[in-house]
This record gives sequence, structure tokens and C-alpha cells, in this order.
Amino acid sequence: MKNSFLINWFYLSLLVIFWGSTFALTKYALVDYSPLWIVAIRLVIGFIIIYSILLIKGERLPRGYENWLWLFLVGMTAFVPFYLICWGTIYLDTTMGGILFGIGPLFTLIAAHFLVKDEKLNFIKFFGIIFGFIGLYTLLSQDIANIDESLLNNILPQIAILLAAIGYSVQNIAVNIMPNISLMQKTSGSFLIGSSIAIIIAIFAEGPPSITLLDISFISVLIMGIFSTAMASIVMFNLTKKAGPTFVSLTHYVLPIYVVVIGTLFLRETLDFTQILGMVIIIFGIIITRFGSKKPKIIN
Repeated sequence: MKNSFLINWFYLSLLVIFWGSTFALTKYALVDYSPLWIVAIRLVIGFIIIYSILLIKGERLPRGYENWLWLFLVGMTAFVPFYLICWGTIYLDTTMGGILFGIGPLFTLIAAHFLVKDEKLNFIKFFGIIFGFIGLYTLLSQDIANIDESLLNNILPQIAILLAAIGYSVQNIAVNIMPNISLMQKTSGSFLIGSSIAIIIAIFAEGPPSITLLDISFISVLIMGIFSTAMASIVMFNLTKKAGPTFVSLTHYVLPIYVVVIGTLFLRETLDFTQILGMVIIIFGIIITRFGSKKPKIIN
């Protein structure tokens, strides 16, 4: 039991590093690549890695109409959030993007209440969700007050990051309730769909990219494909199955802080008091929901 507990937290720490580094790596990748091609390339890299592991293990892609409907959903919840994060990062600092992404556990709790039998809301969880959204409002209050001036440069990119967080929450739940096929089949199948859709859209919308293998932009996309996509998905799918979607959502406790540290150290970004206060309130709201997870359900 103790070893399982430590292993789960080790995997959770890996997810924080893999996902949190995406925001800074995207900044470097955007120098030479569009959001569409960043997503397409990283998903192709992820698929190649996962499919190779699948074949080495002696498995094949899953069969069956129902399986591929679920994999289409999971594949889209990879492609769409990836794209929204890339697009939003054009206009936002990585620190702001990371804090906004940290709201994800609250969306996971809401979705899990309706879709996962043992993840029902109670009053403590509900109070934590309300607290988290107060933090979100605090975080966005300055831009909301000046919405006409900041619609494109701030509000819409912030909404994009929030929608990406919702997309990850949907993926988290879907993986937990989809048919019982293997981890490698889930990952390779969803990446096959996600990468195919991304490549088709990117080619028709923008034409083929110009790739320089030793360029910092391509290296950034390569790292995202290997670690933030392939390895992170293996860890996330496996951890979700073992510990549940709510436990996986704990990455969002640490992820905003990790992204802030990376952004300030490597990209020289800064935070104002309102952003720090919003982040603290959001994290505190998530902590409240964790206490609520130990209590019986009282909201049906």
C-alpha cells in the first residue's frame, strides 16, 4: 500500500514536469511554427513512439466500432486542447497560461459528478469549486473591467486556455470510463486520430512546414512530442486507471507554481499582485475540494 502511494505521487510529479514544461517550450516553438503545425508534429511524434511500443509488446490497434468512437473523443481532446494552448500562448505569458490551466481540477470534479460513480460532489467539494471560481474571477478581473481594449490580446486567449483545461478534464474522465482496452491501445489509437486530423487541417490551411532539425523551435516540438505528449499520456492514462481522475487532477496544485518558476527563470516573465492572489485562491479552492473527497456524497 505504501509503495503504491509513493509510486502514484512519483507519477504525478512526472506529469507536472511534462505538462508544465509545455508552456515554455511552446514559446520557443512559436518562433518558427504555427500552432497547427506544433500540434500536428508533436502528435505525430507521440503516435510513432506509442505505436512502436505497442508493436514491441505484441499488441495491435483495437478493433470495434465502440472502441473507435471513444478513441475519436480522446483523440479530439488531445488535438483541440493542444491547439488552444498554442494559440493562447501567442498572446499570453506562460505564467498566466499555467495559472489558468490550473483551474482544471474544478472542471474535472464537475464532470466526474455526472460521469463517474464514485466521484460525486458534496457540499465541501461544492464550496471549494465556488472558491476556485472566485480565484478565477480575481485573476481575470482587470481584463474583464477593460474587455473592449483587451478582447483579443487577453480575454480570448484566456478563454482558450480555460477551454483547454476543460478538454483535458473531459479526456481524464473519458479514459476512466471507456471500454477496457489496453493502455497502449488507448494511447496509440487516440494519437492516430488526433495526429491525422491535425495534419490534414494544417496542410489544407497552411501548406507543409519548413523543418530544420537542429533549430531550437523544432527541438522544442520534439521534446513536447516525446515527453509532454507520449510519455505524459502513458503516465496519465495509467495513473487515471489506478488512482482515479480526481487524483490525477492534483497535478494542478503544483503545475501553476512550476510554470511560474520556469517562466520567471527562463523567459524573464513577471506576475502582478492580482495574478498571484488569483493563483493562491484557486489552489486553496482545490485544496478544499480534496478535503471534500474524503467526505460522503450529499449532492445527487
